[in-house]
Amino acid sequence: MPVGELFLSAFLQVLFDRLASRELLQFLRQEGLYSKIENWEHTLKDIQAVLGDAEDKQLTNPVVKKWLDDLQGLAYDVEDILDEFATEAFARKLKLEQQQATIMNEVYRIP
Repeated sequence: MPVGELFLSAFLQVLFDRLASRELLQFLRQEGLYSKIENWEHTLKDIQAVLGDAEDKQLTNPVVKKWLDDLQGLAYDVEDILDEFATEAFARKLKLEQQQATIMNEVYRIP
């Protein structure tokens, strides 16, 4: 198995793992994006299924090589988007925790 295939396969697995994050999934449901992410996941699985064959063909077919290069760029873009979603989900979680702490401080404030 070529090194590029190992890297891209491992990278796709990282994306799958990130897509399965409980916090991220909750955020995506709240934002109405869950069905789009499910579509991404199905597409990534389809890509992963043909990845091995494409890696072999890239050596003799420049079109396949370009497709793999584009796929790697797309995978990086998806990772960036997931990072943005995760950052926003974390920021919202922190804000909610701060609001709850403020409420608790007000409730238990000694006169």
